[in-house]
Amino acid sequence: MMPPARGPDSFAAIPFRAPGATLDLTATLVFYLMALAVLVLAFFHLGIFSRLAFRKQEVVPDRDLPVSVVVCARDESAALQQLIPLLMDQDHREFELVVVNDRSQDDTWEVLQWMRPRYPRLNPVNIQADEKFSYGKKIALGVGVRSAKHSHVLVTDADCLPTGRDWISTMAAGFRDGRQIVIGHSPYEVRPGITSVLERYDGFVKAVQYISFAQAGLPYMGVGRNMAFTSDLFFGAKGGNRHRQLMSGDDDLFINEVARARNTSAIADTRSYMTTRATPGPAVWLRRKRRHYTTARFYRFGHQLLLTLLPAARLVLWATILYLAFAGHFREALAGLLVELAVFLPIGMLAMRRLGAGGLIWLALPLEWLFLLLDPCIYISTLIIKPKRWK
Repeated sequence: MMPPARGPDSFAAIPFRAPGATLDLTATLVFYLMALAVLVLAFFHLGIFSRLAFRKQEVVPDRDLPVSVVVCARDESAALQQLIPLLMDQDHREFELVVVNDRSQDDTWEVLQWMRPRYPRLNPVNIQADEKFSYGKKIALGVGVRSAKHSHVLVTDADCLPTGRDWISTMAAGFRDGRQIVIGHSPYEVRPGITSVLERYDGFVKAVQYISFAQAGLPYMGVGRNMAFTSDLFFGAKGGNRHRQLMSGDDDLFINEVARARNTSAIADTRSYMTTRATPGPAVWLRRKRRHYTTARFYRFGHQLLLTLLPAARLVLWATILYLAFAGHFREALAGLLVELAVFLPIGMLAMRRLGAGGLIWLALPLEWLFLLLDPCIYISTLIIKPKRWK
């Protein structure tokens, strides 16, 4: 006996499931979690990073503001012989260079004495080694600022080089409108090898964050290789006493304590950059990254929350995209991927390009994946094995 024929209406009762069209409970929760991560990342990229990515960053140099440049050096005689002539050649009308010899065991002090007659603007200051006391860079910086004759102080390190003759004047422009803090950028020099790629990418990502945050009115850190402040603000800060036990991070914590939207400016003009000598190897680079984590936990709570939320949202976005794709929900996974590739990634690449990342921006995506795994591992290592004191 033949089965009864089915009419056209009978086919409507048979459910049709296109790939990715129906989500089970778990996939639905994952999708909403991905949407939440997208909203968080949209806040950071569209509300904060876009300021650096899309706004013109050129400033008018201020060549008239008296500035004291302070450099703290320890066993850096060779570097100083390269740096000091470049600083003395700056196109700025009124400035001095205070170089603090911080307990050097090489011929740094002799080199400074030899160079002093040649450069009248050079003011060398010596700190004698004392076995009874152990301290970091914060003491040397304080000695340098006290020795400065101008109230506007611009600091860098001995292993840095200015990108041109307008470094002082371009950074000095940040003091306009009564600002007391100027945050600058210090990219690492280009060297062959994977360590240079990792160090430069990590440096650019951090610079995009702290410069964009400052330009958005949320300054939270600066790098001692390129920042400026007034001496009154420096000596009025109390963080130096509260964080005396820390091995590094004086620049981070000083800015985190005193920087506010009304008193801080961030300069991203290419003339304001101060290039930093590359780290010699991966072990030294990892040691420096581990030291950074020892200071970040002393940031203000709101800054800690934002800086934790950003990488967490990135990790959640990629994890949920992968889950939905492997679970067969390709449409939902593709939606998240398109937002990342069409919106978030281009904004990040443009911001890095503004800071001089060059061809490194084309490695941004695989390096982002790498650091999403690497950074948590480094942080956990600092909890298990405390970083050793530097210098």
